[in-house]
Amino acid sequence: MVNQADRDIHLPNGILRSSETARNLGDTIDQQMTFNVHARTCSRSCFYHLRHIRQIGRFIDNQSLRLLVHAFVTTRLDYSNGLLANCSVSVRQRFQRIQNCAARLVCSEPTLSHATPLLCQLHWLPVARRITYKLCVLMFDVFHGTAPTYLTDICSRCSDSRLRSSGRGNFVVQRTRTCFADSSFSLAGPAAWKSLPVNIRNIHSHSAFCRQLKTYLFTVTD
Repeated sequence: MVNQADRDIHLPNGILRSSETARNLGDTIDQQMTFNVHARTCSRSCFYHLRHIRQIGRFIDNQSLRLLVHAFVTTRLDYSNGLLANCSVSVRQRFQRIQNCAARLVCSEPTLSHATPLLCQLHWLPVARRITYKLCVLMFDVFHGTAPTYLTDICSRCSDSRLRSSGRGNFVVQRTRTCFADSSFSLAGPAAWKSLPVNIRNIHSHSAFCRQLKTYLFTVTD
């Protein structure tokens, strides 16, 4: 392990000290890209808002309660969650606990009640499938040429016309040796896209694709 002093940059007028984490567009990124710090930061923020929403819950109707939970909690779970592809189980579980607490609050259920039926009742995808959903929607835009160039440039289509996969809209999924590389969008995105049934990948309407994708993800098992 590299010492803190070895990472410092010595300047004529002082020392520029390195940081264990950095924030980029609201995401906290650690040196090993584990997103443990990001998960803890998001967890503190979400539970803070859930506690305050719970305090006023009896004074508002259920529709307003849902709007508050969506505005202050679930949007945080979905924001840039594509970065969490192939993240550790502990990180996913931390985010899943947030969603479970939010579902119990919206459904007015006790703290120890089972959350899975509540997620189905609310039609909320679990965290792991929400990550897959985000990746597939981004890949839909890549496939149809509506995604930003910084995404389309890193995804390679199957160019061999002899392969049936090239006619089905598949992308090249490269083989790697590390989980770190598997987490990159250039690999996680095409892998998620390739896992979809052909009839869903062949949908041309963005709204229809999102509907069918969510319905399909409710049927698959982790």
